[in-house]
Amino acid sequence: MKLEGGKISRSQLTFLITGFTLGSSVILSPGQAAKHDAWLAILAGLGEGLVFALVFTTLAMRFPGKTLVQFNDIIYGPYLGKVISLSYLWFFFHLASLVLRNFGDFFTAIIYPETPMVVFIILVALICASAVRNGIEVISRCSLILISFTAFMILGTTILLLKDMEFVNFLPVFDLPLKEFLKASHAAATFPFGETVAFLMVMAFLNKVKQAKTSTIMALIIAGILLVIAAVRDTAVLGITKNISVYPSYQTVRLIEVGKVITRLEIVVAVNLLAMGFLKISVLYYGTVLGMAQLLNLRSYLPLVFPIGAMMVSLSILQFDSNIENMFFAFNIYPFYSLPFEVGLPLLSLIIAMIREVPKKAKGA
Repeated sequence: MKLEGGKISRSQLTFLITGFTLGSSVILSPGQAAKHDAWLAILAGLGEGLVFALVFTTLAMRFPGKTLVQFNDIIYGPYLGKVISLSYLWFFFHLASLVLRNFGDFFTAIIYPETPMVVFIILVALICASAVRNGIEVISRCSLILISFTAFMILGTTILLLKDMEFVNFLPVFDLPLKEFLKASHAAATFPFGETVAFLMVMAFLNKVKQAKTSTIMALIIAGILLVIAAVRDTAVLGITKNISVYPSYQTVRLIEVGKVITRLEIVVAVNLLAMGFLKISVLYYGTVLGMAQLLNLRSYLPLVFPIGAMMVSLSILQFDSNIENMFFAFNIYPFYSLPFEVGLPLLSLIIAMIREVPKKAKGA
């Protein structure tokens, strides 16, 4: 039984993974704990994230046309496989609620402080629900336009701020203790690069599954370069004050002033968050409802879209009492909480599949 009849191309997957990786990273700078060495932490995190990607893309390529939920049953059996699949669906569901909460915290703290946070979260969730109901093809087509706009804005704002940059802000280079730097780089690896493990629910619909690995690696490198550019821009402009800013990109871009005509461009950061956050939530939302429909042997995932969306909205509101708690979880707990899902279980699954030669048996079955 096939719940999704759509197909996506290699370029669409590349754009979609790039947008997913940027996600809420356009406002929450990865590697921020490394202070002025954040750009180095992002590069190191990208290297670690590429290792994660090699593991789960190799796993996906062993099971062409099958999602994470389907090949978990093949690798672990129908009972243990469903338990592992449920744990993954929880991770995707929880991660989507975290990104929704990032939306709510940002817009209520920075742009509309008098508006209840629930308003923004519900509006974003409804837009994503509409995209999920239309399928993976529609989501991937949206990424082509949104990524082009976001990349242009990141590069454009960087160029406009060149006159305000002080590259002495990067000195001394690599003065953090190695332990602290590795902690920051690992945090950058898990958020956002390792989160692309969610595409194990999407790669089944790639036209040519053999292109999954190259598309993923290319997308991560593109996203990594854009994040490094943003980190360099923010550090060069803000200096030490970047370390005390919750949303450094917003604070940086608001300083743009060209001839007293081009000003107040900080809205660009909000638009980038809307665009990239929409893609990230939609992919996670889609993976959750599709996986749950496969577990329940439903004919369609559409009946699950709004109920799961309602639970996602509720969790995003209730899980933290304040933005401070959200930031503490994101930078201190999440890098370890997400590790089993991003590399532990995929690596275990790949090893078991190779030892048991599961694909050969599956083909012969």
